[in-house]
Amino acid sequence: MITMSDRFLIAPLGLILVFLAGIAPLQSWAQSGISVTVPEVNPAPGQVTTLSIEADLDGKSVEEYSNMKFAFDDDVLEIEEVEDGRELSFGSSNLTANNSKEDTLRVSNVSSGSVSGSGEFLQVDVKLKTGSQSPGTFFRLTPSVKEIGEPFVGTFGEAGSGSVFEVETIDQGKVGDLTVQNGRQEGFGNTATVTGTVTRAYGSYVRFQDDTGPTGVSGLTVGPVSGDIQQDIADGNIEKGTRLYVRGTLSDTDELLRIDNTGLENYVILDQGILPAPQEVSLSTLQSGGEDYESELLRVDGLSFSNTSGTFNANTTYTVGDETASLNYRVESSNQTELMGEPIPIGTFTYEGVLGESGTEYQLVPIRPATALPVDLTRLTAVQSEEVVVLTWRTASETNNAGFRVQYEQNAGWQELGFVSSKVEDGTTGEAQSYRFTVDRRLGPGTHRFRLEQVDLDRTTALSDTVQVEVGMDGALHLSAPAPNPASTRATLSFAVQERTRAEVAMYNVLGQRVRTLYEGRPPGEEGRRLTVETETLSSGVYVVRLRAGGRTKTRRLTVVR
Repeated sequence: MITMSDRFLIAPLGLILVFLAGIAPLQSWAQSGISVTVPEVNPAPGQVTTLSIEADLDGKSVEEYSNMKFAFDDDVLEIEEVEDGRELSFGSSNLTANNSKEDTLRVSNVSSGSVSGSGEFLQVDVKLKTGSQSPGTFFRLTPSVKEIGEPFVGTFGEAGSGSVFEVETIDQGKVGDLTVQNGRQEGFGNTATVTGTVTRAYGSYVRFQDDTGPTGVSGLTVGPVSGDIQQDIADGNIEKGTRLYVRGTLSDTDELLRIDNTGLENYVILDQGILPAPQEVSLSTLQSGGEDYESELLRVDGLSFSNTSGTFNANTTYTVGDETASLNYRVESSNQTELMGEPIPIGTFTYEGVLGESGTEYQLVPIRPATALPVDLTRLTAVQSEEVVVLTWRTASETNNAGFRVQYEQNAGWQELGFVSSKVEDGTTGEAQSYRFTVDRRLGPGTHRFRLEQVDLDRTTALSDTVQVEVGMDGALHLSAPAPNPASTRATLSFAVQERTRAEVAMYNVLGQRVRTLYEGRPPGEEGRRLTVETETLSSGVYVVRLRAGGRTKTRRLTVVR
């Protein structure tokens, strides 16, 4: 434990260490395969439960671990006791636990000998606080960090050496049930503690979901909100794909179950993940059973507005329909949408957004414009043919059509792959036309989505429905080449594993030193994931990106230029 007098020595000592770094060796940062597992437990409120923190030292011999930093919600969880582990025992005489910051636990320990193998190295006794809610909280270990002048965070010290091993992979844990479905079942007036992936974040509202609902998905709305969380939305810290922890009191304003500004008690941005794919659902299903889809990300094809033209107005309810049903289409104010003043689509369009509720009626709640094609598009398909994907489409008629931009969905948005001109000289015909486009890139495993942006002769544009194709794996691991390469500011790549297993994607310099961990976890089998590598802070040179999973590795080179 650091005393007040100790703290006065830390700052000048840090400066001395920085000065001496050029003339005296400091601790070295060694390669490592060490992994740590933080368990998931679901105790009753008031019950003391032991969290068994385990490590796999990957055959290495260590003599200490330093500054293991665990974060949690201290309004939900109490730390009762911290003890030495049973399988990987470092002893109790040198164990120190510092909980001076209420929502953070830091633990260090030094053994009298050396420790190796795998098993429990730390026990943390915790208790959920009692109350009217059924609480829960994340309990997460901070990944290893090395900062000059600061202590190492979350590392193991090699026996008989000044080297430290980082924790390369972490299976993060939680205490209590944090599923969205469980939180929703707490009901109006009660507290929900949940985690989920953000599907929509705009203005004063966040929508997020997980996979625990009756339709495979369960969603929740947070909003309207103000203050820090609204600023995080504006700054892009909370965006599509963000993993979010939220605790707050449920309200049912306008019959929509939500956590609003008065009920929000705490939120924590956990990490950045992948935006879930929208559920494809029919309008008739939403009309008859909307309760099961409330606040969830949906895709509804073939919609059109009836007897409506002009532009969208704020705080206005429109009606959309298809051949089987109709539903309200609610355009809210600027704290939820950017549709005001946008043209109302003429023809059919695809809705991607969430389902809301007002009173006893369900409604589509759009954020951004949806447009329709001024051509009669009768078919758009995507088919994998050997190593490429072929798109084909057919029009029954065209009016002032210049052609089609073929677009491909990536994490950062839709990217244009190419342009296909209309086969009609003046862009107008009542006869059927057929088109074909071959995607000239190798696509990684997973679901790939495409659409057309139709361009008029006057340069106005409209979007088609989206189509998707599933690309399978041809090996145990997939790691795409980074693009662009060389890169000056950022590059993107994708990876996948054939079977669900612990995986890690990391970046190394030419000296074999890890410079960045891009991913660690257990991705679903044969599901491609895209990663972004920010390179602005990296020195020019050649780096290696390595995927490791199931005892296998795959590498790619990335050149950074300034």
